[in-house]
Amino acid sequence: MECLYSQVDNAQTALIAENGQKISYDALDHQVKIFSKKLGQSKKLIFLKCDNTFESIIAYLVGLNNNHPLLLLEKTIDKELMDNLLRLYQPNLIIEDLQINELSKNEIDLHPDLALLMPTSGSTGSPKFVQLSHANLIENAKSIIKYLKITSNDTAITSLPMYYSYGLSVINSHLFAGASIVLNNKSIISREFWNAIKDNAVTTFSGVPYTYQILKRLKYARFDTHSIKYLTQAGGALDIDTAKYFVSECSQRDQKFFIMYGQTEATARISYLPPHQFDNKPGSIGIPIPSGKITLHDKKGGVIKKPHSEGELVYHGKNVMLGYAQSQADLVKGDVQKSVLKTGDLGYFDEDRYFYITGRKKRFIKITGSRISLNEIERYLNKKDYTVIAGGQDDTLELAISGNQEMMSDIKAIVSTAFKINVNNIRSFCVNTFPRTSVGKIDYQKLFHRNS
Repeated sequence: MECLYSQVDNAQTALIAENGQKISYDALDHQVKIFSKKLGQSKKLIFLKCDNTFESIIAYLVGLNNNHPLLLLEKTIDKELMDNLLRLYQPNLIIEDLQINELSKNEIDLHPDLALLMPTSGSTGSPKFVQLSHANLIENAKSIIKYLKITSNDTAITSLPMYYSYGLSVINSHLFAGASIVLNNKSIISREFWNAIKDNAVTTFSGVPYTYQILKRLKYARFDTHSIKYLTQAGGALDIDTAKYFVSECSQRDQKFFIMYGQTEATARISYLPPHQFDNKPGSIGIPIPSGKITLHDKKGGVIKKPHSEGELVYHGKNVMLGYAQSQADLVKGDVQKSVLKTGDLGYFDEDRYFYITGRKKRFIKITGSRISLNEIERYLNKKDYTVIAGGQDDTLELAISGNQEMMSDIKAIVSTAFKINVNNIRSFCVNTFPRTSVGKIDYQKLFHRNS
């Protein structure tokens, strides 16, 4: 089994703790071996409550090295949610800050390829987890290293939580490349975060759309980013205005801005847009990552070969998950995906086979029999400078509006006219802020449940 850091310079700095302490790969490996002895070799299912700390990294690496499947959880997970997960998965151990809490000595039937269980969207509110193998992790790390050209001279900072697949992919790819990682739990709006970037000469920064929208409002130019070579964005579609802003800001600083597309089900990465193509391909998710392939399928499952024809994006690659799990009974199933992932995203490709997302298969509702795209409504209103999130169920469209009450009737009338929806089938409400998951994505469940 290939170790994440087996082919690196042992004297190279692996981790830089929040207190500034530098830990070499040799020292990291020494601590991994010490904690490994505490866990033993018999296979265990482990709940790892983690954050971006040295202790969490050690426990994660020991789990991978010793073939103990890990279910990654946010440290501050709600007690009710945690109790539900404990009931469904019945782990042997819970680890937090290298403290081991043994819950059961029972031998659990676990597939030999299972290495990691991750929440599907960065939120641990659901019992549905993605099952990943050690090979998935290594394959994805190699692909990311290749297209981002990560070397042992690079230094990343943990701007995203490690229990989120995007955040973990940053850790995996930099460890595999023998690079350095600045461990950080501070917010991107804190002075300490930017001091850490400056003091440690960080070369790469990662964020989700919300991250970049915040940095745009704060004005990226105000921060000292002279050491940064490139920025990466994933975790959802970034609006064109913010994307253009960062492409412009980065070009002035000899930095590159990578727009990427992925899903936890593909161990984080599926495609990327080469920075030099942004002006030619605005709004594109780019081309498949190295060793991956994307095909487009029509409603009958046939492969679409004609440009600008909409269908479902299907990804093929060795980084595709084993399958989903919703309880312990699913952990023995192994690879049911066979390296193929139906993404659930609709899109098309252009004449150069650059791909574009047009919406989600499941983000549709039917009103009086007509199929309505929630994504299309959001895009339409955003172009008119309204900040609106669309939701609902069949025969009821719900619009969450960032603004004042006076806007509601105008927006309802606009949507009613443009999409031919009876105004009586539209319910709208105003919010001061949209609820978000811990990784900055819109929390649709909270947003529409609290107003139901």
